[in-house]
Amino acid sequence: MKRRGLIAGLAIGGVAVAGACWLTRGASADVPTAKVERGSFVDAVQIRGEIKAGRSVTIIAPSDAGELRIVKLVRSGTVVKKGDALIEFDGSTVSRTVEEKQSELRGFEAEMERARSESRSKQEEDVTAETKATYDVERAKLDYSAKDILPRVDAEQRRLKVGDAQQNLRVASSKLSSDKVVGNAKESGIGTKRTKSEFDLDKANRQLNSLTVSAPSDGIVTVLRNWRSGNWMNPQDFKEGDRVWAGASIAELPDISSMFGSARVDEVERGRMAIGQAGTIRVEALPDRELKGHVDKISALAKADFTTWPPPRNFDLTMAIDDPDDRLRPGMTATIRVSVETLSNVLLVPPQAMFSDGGEDFVYVVQHGRAEHRRVEIDRRNADHVVIKSGLQEGESVALKDPTLEGRR
Repeated sequence: MKRRGLIAGLAIGGVAVAGACWLTRGASADVPTAKVERGSFVDAVQIRGEIKAGRSVTIIAPSDAGELRIVKLVRSGTVVKKGDALIEFDGSTVSRTVEEKQSELRGFEAEMERARSESRSKQEEDVTAETKATYDVERAKLDYSAKDILPRVDAEQRRLKVGDAQQNLRVASSKLSSDKVVGNAKESGIGTKRTKSEFDLDKANRQLNSLTVSAPSDGIVTVLRNWRSGNWMNPQDFKEGDRVWAGASIAELPDISSMFGSARVDEVERGRMAIGQAGTIRVEALPDRELKGHVDKISALAKADFTTWPPPRNFDLTMAIDDPDDRLRPGMTATIRVSVETLSNVLLVPPQAMFSDGGEDFVYVVQHGRAEHRRVEIDRRNADHVVIKSGLQEGESVALKDPTLEGRR
């Protein structure tokens, strides 16, 4: 019995010794390693943002066509040329107005022609009457010219006839003038109504033409949000069938050459940033490119972000793109990294080489086939490097995997 216990104890001790020997001798054979290097460390702030356009043309609904309904709308991301149709509105109401005004204008034209005909007829009658009255005056005067050889009574009668003829001439001339004034006034009144009808028809035609909105320049369509869609916390983009108000902003045509990165940073990160700091922009839609840029603007005042609740107060940051890509589009999601500090001549190791246990940071230094557990002090770290303040020397090799896990397997 004692002999069996002794054999079991020796076996367990042998396994423990074998495991310890593996940790100190066989680590470098199976575990990948990296050299401790001296170089520059860039401390960067990484934030989520999106791509925006610095210049864009806003496409709005007609301002004088009342409330309209969209019957055709180009989708976001569509590449358009100058003059291409972007939006079409329902024109049934305006078309009826155009037809009504055209019919009304034709009525006024007929009324004007009728008034002119009546006026000409009256004036012709008046001219005839005036001419006859003129002749009557001349004949009466001619008869009265023989007064010296006529009896006194006849001469007086002829004098009275001259007066009557002259009075009839004045009446005929007055009637001619009066009928001219009346005819002109009637034509003027109809002309005023016709002018207003022409104005209304021109307005209706302009409204009808404005119901098809064309692209003022080349670009890529970005449909905007409809703030009357019913959900102000998460409004939907405009779509076909939506009713829009006069002058509503429906879409944008951004200038591709003016793209920039936009993000919101909190107060702590804002304190570490300054205009001119270099950075990079990685766009999810362009995984093969990392765009270089620099901080162009940082808002001086914090603004509330109502997309979340409670709304945080953040600062707007604008990252200028130094090497733009033609594939960039407004609204693309991007990761912006701003280099806030650079440390030179420091010891660097990959983040995979760092391990932690109970608040203690350590690495496994591989030397001569042995893996040594060594405590280190960290100064800074980011996604690519860890700055070692103490505990390592330049040129040493560190394990990128925990050798104890390899030993257990």
